[in-house]
Amino acid sequence: MSKKEQTKQLILTTAWLLFKENGYQNTSTRDIAMASGVANGTVFSHFKSKIDILKAGFSDQLDEVLLNASKKDKSHTAIERMSHYAKALYPFYLSQREFSRELLGTIMWQHSELAPQLARFKHQLIHDNNANAHHADVIIDLYFMTLLYGLNHPEINENELVTQLEKKLSLLNVPN
Repeated sequence: MSKKEQTKQLILTTAWLLFKENGYQNTSTRDIAMASGVANGTVFSHFKSKIDILKAGFSDQLDEVLLNASKKDKSHTAIERMSHYAKALYPFYLSQREFSRELLGTIMWQHSELAPQLARFKHQLIHDNNANAHHADVIIDLYFMTLLYGLNHPEINENELVTQLEKKLSLLNVPN
């Protein structure tokens, strides 16, 4: 790993620790720079903004969750597959509610950033079954609406969210 990559990783790791310790809103880029032992400008040479730091850290962790879930995926239909991934993703998002809410709020208005990942996931949902792209769109919509509900209701846990999603998915007429 080059010195530049090491510095970027140090900033990312430090920022994530500060976000967890102090909260996202209560952590400034200056705090991140000081705790990382770098100049404030160095933080901005690696990340455009504080939200980009959060996105990068979140993305790394999300990739790990998705990789682990894909290794265990034995589903055959798009609905089974969405349920399988929701069981891995909902606990991840709910365990980091503040960060999840912050990111989803930002990403909703920057759809182009999320589009490639969504396209890959939609393909993964339907690639080996009789569901089509329209089915994938509706399944993803249900997934995100259920997630947003869960993030806004702290009393709801991941099992309740998965149950809600599965009830919604059962109403769809998606071919096997």
